[in-house]
Amino acid sequence: MKIPTWLRGHVKDWEEQDLTTMTLCSSSSVELLEVWYYGDLYEVRGEKQRYIVNTERAPVLIFAREPETGEKFLIFDAAKHGYDNMFCDTYDKKALEARSLEKMDIPASKLILKLGYSIDYKDEKDEYDFDESGDVLLVNLVDGRKIPWEDVLMDGFDYLALSYINGEDKPVQFVDAELA
Repeated sequence: MKIPTWLRGHVKDWEEQDLTTMTLCSSSSVELLEVWYYGDLYEVRGEKQRYIVNTERAPVLIFAREPETGEKFLIFDAAKHGYDNMFCDTYDKKALEARSLEKMDIPASKLILKLGYSIDYKDEKDEYDFDESGDVLLVNLVDGRKIPWEDVLMDGFDYLALSYINGEDKPVQFVDAELA
């Protein structure tokens, strides 16, 4: 089951087809969640909902929050998650620390996360840098990021889409990111 390491304990109704699809939930399995984000809202022609995109200063950061308990958990950090952010891109540490969250203007909703895994890591394993304990060294070594190989396979997705289910029981996408 391909679930990113930071989302363990926050996933229900997982399935794998062309994309890995999962419903997000709080640690107590509550599915109606608020969306808190850092980013700009971009209007896409033909879409009713604006999309969360990177700002000029820093990349997207998205959290879910359960309204009743206030529990908050990370959904996506475009500075750390996904292939490019693990192996290619680096960001200014001060800009990342300055990202402040605001609540998205939608009601608490069921959130659907879709991830694409099309990189053949096993074929390319010898192209990655490992430390003496077998962990993979990530591109941004300033913060000492390294992770076990098994986590690379879960966290190194190359596509992410996030939607909420509206009052008509239809998905409304608001994040669409190519990450490789």
